Amino acid sequence: MSDFIAIPYCIRIGVTGHRALEDPAAVEAAVRAALDAEIPRLFPEDARETLARVRASGTTPIAYRVLSPLAEGADRAVARAVLATPGARLDAVLPLTVEDYLEDFETEESKQEFLALLALSRRPPRLRTRNIRDERHDAPDQAELRREAYKAVGQYIVDHCDVLIAGWDGEPARGRGGTAEIVAYALDQGRPVIRVWQGTYELLNRDTSNGLDASPLEGIDRFNRLPITAAERAAYAANLDRDFFEKPKSAAGIPAATREMVNHCLFPWYAQASIEAKRNQTRFHTAGKYVYTLSAAAVGCAAVGVLFRPLSAFSFGVELILLLAMIRTLRRARRTHAHQAWIENRFLTERIRAGIFMAICCVDPEPIQVLPYMGHSQSANDWMVRVFDEIWDRLPPLHGCDADRCLQMNGYVREAWLGDQIAFHKGKQKREGKARRLLARAGAVVLPTTVAAAALHLLLLLWEPGSSAPEPLQLLRHGLHQGLAFIALLFPAIAASLAGMEAHREHLRLENRSTNMGPQLERLNKQMAPATDPLRFEELLQQLDELMLRETQDWLMLMRYAEIKAS
Repeated sequence: MSDFIAIPYCIRIGVTGHRALEDPAAVEAAVRAALDAEIPRLFPEDARETLARVRASGTTPIAYRVLSPLAEGADRAVARAVLATPGARLDAVLPLTVEDYLEDFETEESKQEFLALLALSRRPPRLRTRNIRDERHDAPDQAELRREAYKAVGQYIVDHCDVLIAGWDGEPARGRGGTAEIVAYALDQGRPVIRVWQGTYELLNRDTSNGLDASPLEGIDRFNRLPITAAERAAYAANLDRDFFEKPKSAAGIPAATREMVNHCLFPWYAQASIEAKRNQTRFHTAGKYVYTLSAAAVGCAAVGVLFRPLSAFSFGVELILLLAMIRTLRRARRTHAHQAWIENRFLTERIRAGIFMAICCVDPEPIQVLPYMGHSQSANDWMVRVFDEIWDRLPPLHGCDADRCLQMNGYVREAWLGDQIAFHKGKQKREGKARRLLARAGAVVLPTTVAAAALHLLLLLWEPGSSAPEPLQLLRHGLHQGLAFIALLFPAIAASLAGMEAHREHLRLENRSTNMGPQLERLNKQMAPATDPLRFEELLQQLDELMLRETQDWLMLMRYAEIKAS
């Protein structure tokens, strides 16, 4: 599909610095020299090899994103230098409202330059949404509020960049939130800092424990190289178009331009992630089913070999074949990273799916936030998060759901998104519950049977018919002895395999998650029904988007540890 353009891996360059520069052109030249010479060396040794391999293959572009407050001086000079490199993007971060911030720029030329640069940033975070003069009368004075805002924006940039470039003369800070204070904060965080001044540059620290990480590069490159053909994506996208724009009755009035934008900018990526997720989900589930089944079958063969000596060679041979098949299945699943590929691509798929509805409503979702308690399972640096951000930044500006379309979009969201999710979770609850109960019933049969067999076996051992007993009775006793011993050996293995299948598929937890998710969706559906005001509708739409994000993140944390375990 021609719409599929490789996702770049972007190195995030943060900016801090003085507003007064004697020679901005010299600073820009020094920044470009630092990018070429220092950035590759800030990766760990093994990551440099990955970087070189990806660059040589040409599959995944390497580019820069510059995070800048766009104040006069260094903020803009560094931004211009980075934006001059191929494929670079600007992420403006505003310490104040635009109205307040413009008051900091004295000339009309400076204000126009700021607005022109700001227009290059698609979703600039605004750390303050309220004008300073509108604060309470007992708030600190305006100058103090501005200093707090500048400190906050400097720390935000340090926290969200990979490398900080400081246009700094090396002197102590001249006020709160000054350049020296932000540099000190970056150094304390282990962030690489490159100081640029008067046409020269220097790396201030080699302890870059919190610096460049190539793991997202590997994930993005794998995503770009997935063996999915253009024809597969096109067929999948055609089905998506029907699902989103033809099947829902409320989709009739969606503008053709919106439909074309979603088809061009979002469906190819949804198809890429979803096809890969489904392939690997099948591999992972099939591998688990085979491993646990083969494990029990191998124990059964070993039991036959021990109890029936004439069949020993054959039984142990079959056991060996089953064990080798089990090992091969496990190794193949782990070699292909089926589990990881499934859950990560499924996370990306669900995030794009939510984004499609938001884009149809002309509303930007909030950036993906990874809460601290999710750190053991996900980070803001994950390749899926970066891929979604890159996909979203390619969309044209979205200006919100205006009053004329609000009522239609309300009905569409409740039918095609909320209604679909409510039905999905009801069905999921039933499916997972049914599978759990089947496994539980099987376990309920296996355990009592094993106990009964053990008791009968004990009674049989205590009963000695004597040598004078008829031969048929002795043969019956021997046959019962062998059969009960077989059950005693095999059935615990079956019980263990059933428990492994339950742990592997997480039926109970998934059932409970859908049980809890349904009422939350129903509540939002009721709240959204009377929401005809655009602001109220967008507020509820953002709540729904956040709910879906948290649900997907929770699923990711749960399934991250659902491994195939054979012992």
